[in-house]
Amino acid sequence: MKAIRDFDWMICLTVALLCILGLALIYSVFYPHEDDTVNHTNLLYLKKQLLWILIGCIAMFIGFTIPFRYFETLAYMYYIICVVLLVGVLFITRTGQAHRWISLGPISIQPSEFTKIALLFLWARILSGYTRNPNQLKRLVIVLGVFIVPFLFVLKEPDLGTALVFFAMLLPVLYWRGFRGLHILFVLSPFISSILLIYGQEIAQNHKTLPFGIYIVLILIIAYRRRAFLLESLLLVASNVGVGLVLPGLWSNLKEYQQDRILNFLNPGSDKLGAGWQVFQSKIAIGSGGITGKGYLEGTQKALEFLPAKHTDFVFSVLGEELGFIGALAILVLFFILIYKALALAEKSRSEFASTVCIGIAAYFFFQVFINVAMTTGIAPVTGIPLPFISYGGSSIVVSFFFIGFLLNCSVRWFEY
Repeated sequence: MKAIRDFDWMICLTVALLCILGLALIYSVFYPHEDDTVNHTNLLYLKKQLLWILIGCIAMFIGFTIPFRYFETLAYMYYIICVVLLVGVLFITRTGQAHRWISLGPISIQPSEFTKIALLFLWARILSGYTRNPNQLKRLVIVLGVFIVPFLFVLKEPDLGTALVFFAMLLPVLYWRGFRGLHILFVLSPFISSILLIYGQEIAQNHKTLPFGIYIVLILIIAYRRRAFLLESLLLVASNVGVGLVLPGLWSNLKEYQQDRILNFLNPGSDKLGAGWQVFQSKIAIGSGGITGKGYLEGTQKALEFLPAKHTDFVFSVLGEELGFIGALAILVLFFILIYKALALAEKSRSEFASTVCIGIAAYFFFQVFINVAMTTGIAPVTGIPLPFISYGGSSIVVSFFFIGFLLNCSVRWFEY
């Protein structure tokens, strides 16, 4: 009786509305269908999305029914399985420009998506139970070691978007478990160094400065002022200098289309017919929708095939064109409800493991929604991150549903330690 009373029906209703909107947009993407071929394509994607939603509901049921202490116990095993799959996927025949999927008969799974669950569970297990002294360098190094292995394998596929999701989930988890100041900077600063190295030459040409060199000087000043924590300060300097030595080689190994996407972010209007075509057309579609949109099924950018990846990465552009600002705002409000519920459950749950996982889930939904919307509006580079429950896809939907199941699990077991 208590479980029924505590069950968070608002989460279920929110997800149901998002799925309905997603199905409606996928149907609209291929409309109007002028011939049977297009009509069959339309129905094919719609049927596949329905199938993935059904599989996702099964994953949600698993996440809801299994007590989270079992997830904590099996965290290491699940992590090892995911790493093995990430290694295995690199030896599978390339699909397009990447090694990302494992085919299982009529469906394909993306191991990197399920690794999000594995990392979150393992981080939560490692960091739980140490609230008295959370700022231990040893524990931080273990967490980073767990993170870097799948991170590098996913970059190798290559799948920059998913790798960034790993990173985006890590920082809030560390902060929630008590890490502050120098430790967060230790994790974040190599990312800043990477940005300055990638864009540094162009910035230096325009402003006659050396951004990375200036940044390293700032790091040295911070390390000197924090010299009482000698080991942490030395590691902070070493990690940033290490990025400067390693990144040029990693950059050269990125595919040309990935380099173009990142560099085009610095100046989106420089190559509207090349690397900037997707974002340019997406902005036209969203802008043309205005306040109320052109009307459902009435979008012209997607109908005239100007808008690429319109059922996956750029489905938000179709939404903006057809339903306008009001429709886009409605979907963002639904995602805000999900994120708010995840944060509330993190605060409410007595289990440190469950609480930490809820924070990671909130970060997962926030980052994926933010980046997807940002890349369709030209604020962020195109990274291939889907819009949860809205974009067409398989593994990402299943993972999102599983996370919802875990949140529902916490809503009825919040009192368990």
